[in-house]
Amino acid sequence: MLDLAKEVFHFIYEGAYAYKLFSHPKSYEENPILQNLVLNSEIVNKPKNEKTCDEVFYEYLYNFKNKTNQKFLSLLTKFVLLFRECYDVSKTKDSKDEPKKAVTDTIPPEGLPDLCNEFYGEFMEPNNFFGFEENDKNEIIEIIQHFCIWLFKNEYTKSKLSLAS
Repeated sequence: MLDLAKEVFHFIYEGAYAYKLFSHPKSYEENPILQNLVLNSEIVNKPKNEKTCDEVFYEYLYNFKNKTNQKFLSLLTKFVLLFRECYDVSKTKDSKDEPKKAVTDTIPPEGLPDLCNEFYGEFMEPNNFFGFEENDKNEIIEIIQHFCIWLFKNEYTKSKLSLAS
């Protein structure tokens, strides 16, 4: 997990598009999701209605880390961290308060599905998908769908994803 955390950290926070992000951690240890992955932290035992977005992001990764290979887990982790960054950018872009503070560590996950189109179309596309390979772009769409379905099935949101056929 340490190698995965370092690889994902380098891809996102030291890559060519890092300046577009909300947070600027100096190492993977400063990112709560990566740190929890490395430490193999247990899922927070809070009631579902008390969990923050960050706790739900980590729970999502925790649930799938032993059910997939390392390459796909890396892709899931990149998605979660970039989605988290997008959410924080979205929620703080109109704020006049300085310094900026992350909101994903304080607010519930109910509104996460509402950000999916903005994440893909206004955050990922204009930033050249932060360097994702061409064949990973379709995977990102599938991960977004999977994440939204997982949120609904686990009762973190009342928003049910409906896919056009």
